[in-house]
Amino acid sequence: MSQQVTVEKAIKFQGKASLTDNIEGNPSFKKMVLCDDFNQVTLDATNDYTVTVGGTNDAAAISNTPGAGGWVSLLSGETDNEVMFMATALIFDISKNPIIEAKVQISDVSATSFFFGFSDANTETTPASTIDYADATLAAAATDAVGFVSDADKSSSLLYAASIATGGSVAAATTGYTWVDSATKTLRIELKTDGDAYFYVDGVLKNIVQAAVTDVPLCAIFNAGTRADGGGDAVYVDYLKAWQDR
Repeated sequence: MSQQVTVEKAIKFQGKASLTDNIEGNPSFKKMVLCDDFNQVTLDATNDYTVTVGGTNDAAAISNTPGAGGWVSLLSGETDNEVMFMATALIFDISKNPIIEAKVQISDVSATSFFFGFSDANTETTPASTIDYADATLAAAATDAVGFVSDADKSSSLLYAASIATGGSVAAATTGYTWVDSATKTLRIELKTDGDAYFYVDGVLKNIVQAAVTDVPLCAIFNAGTRADGGGDAVYVDYLKAWQDR
């Protein structure tokens, strides 16, 4: 007898089930699942991530700031327009319906550029960003990339959904969210096999971009950059989650 259970919200364990083992058998994920809560002693910039910290006092490190539980702090340099990067390997592909999600906090929005999303390159030569609004002009160093952009050079604190495909024109549309200093947001990007991208902020669908990227190997990448000589302002990431068809 075969059975399938569909859950539209959540499975909740309570009572005795919350105090002891509550799953019997051998759960097996149909999807590739990644969850990094950044609770290690140190961030592994050799085997887990490619980290580019080319500027003065750029850094990526495990931190208890802004709260306990494990965060990674992405500290941009002290010189205007410096950018640092932290990225996974090129392990994602639109044919596998990849999804990435991160919980992010920006300490000083008025002095920071930020990108989180998919890219065809897990590093760029600073000060170029994956996608940004340097000097209020939308630009991309990547050939294929899609993700969230917040940039003080845009002279606003709006969060944008941006993309570039096959080195073509860079496009961006506002998510409608205005970032506030030290506010924490959950950002999710879902890619479909046709390259369409779905942007979610705190679980709410904000944008759909058609043919956002093409069928190339992609990584999950974070950019943190310095604007207005605001050195020392950090982007904090609570976790990175990813799913992809096998």
